[in-house]
Amino acid sequence: MIGARLSDIAARLGLDNKLGRPVNQLSGGEWQRVRLAAVILQIDPLSNSAGQLLLLDEPMNSLDVAQQAALDRLLHELSAAGIAVVMSSHDLNHTLRHAGQSWLLCQGEAIACGETAEVLNEENLTAAYAIPFQRVEVAGHIMLIASQ
Repeated sequence: MIGARLSDIAARLGLDNKLGRPVNQLSGGEWQRVRLAAVILQIDPLSNSAGQLLLLDEPMNSLDVAQQAALDRLLHELSAAGIAVVMSSHDLNHTLRHAGQSWLLCQGEAIACGETAEVLNEENLTAAYAIPFQRVEVAGHIMLIASQ
């Protein structure tokens, strides 16, 4: 069962032909995806019925747009299966699109927490980053733009 699930996760992260390689022959993005596959397998409800929480620190780093989308799909599935997914991110627009709840930190202190659309507002972002922000609609999506 775990072998089949590992194969599925690896394929979905574009790793199916890379798992047999030595670590020193992987690119930064490939190694990042290998580590992500390992932690997802550990928490995956089909592999571990006791899994409840997945903590990720900047998991999108070193991933291209297609790899980020693949990881987003996996994380969404885990969340829909009842796994709490907590991750740090500096990509405000990605957070706005994908996170249900957010904490906005400034110098290690939470300055806002709650529904992401309410937390990531112009006032809070300006306070956190000391530059003005605008919310604009692009192709039906709200985007955050730092303005100078």
